Amino acid sequence: MATALSGPPYIFVSTPACVQRCLSSGVLQAKSVHDYLSIIILDKAYLLFTYGYEKNLKDLKTHIPKRCQCLLMAATSSDDVESLKKLYLHNPYILTLAEVGDGKDEIVPKNVQQFWFGIKSVVLNAELPVNSRLHILEVLFPLTFLEVFIILYNVF
Repeated sequence: MATALSGPPYIFVSTPACVQRCLSSGVLQAKSVHDYLSIIILDKAYLLFTYGYEKNLKDLKTHIPKRCQCLLMAATSSDDVESLKKLYLHNPYILTLAEVGDGKDEIVPKNVQQFWFGIKSVVLNAELPVNSRLHILEVLFPLTFLEVFIILYNVF
């Protein structure tokens, strides 16, 4: 994994705790995060503190550059979402979708533009050698516009 992260990743999918471990172990360089990170997405924001990531998210914030666009996704509003909003967002634009149920409302309002992407997916056995897994990813996902694509989960 250290070899895969020798340069700054363009896409990094992880839990806040794993990012913190990668930073503290030197696998992911704080300078790379600060210099290259342009978008951070916090999905299921209403659950992040519940899952015990509050300290990780506060520590991670120190590495996030001010120019970084932060997207906070939450199905419901809560005190945790408000705390994350204050911690990560600057001049937020809040998009609230209409409630569904009375027959008049649509699931997605007409003023919300949607984009759908066809994304290939793959599940690789962790027992395969790293080089084999990387080769499989390179064959399945020709990286014509990305130099590094990394998905981490339970790496430590």
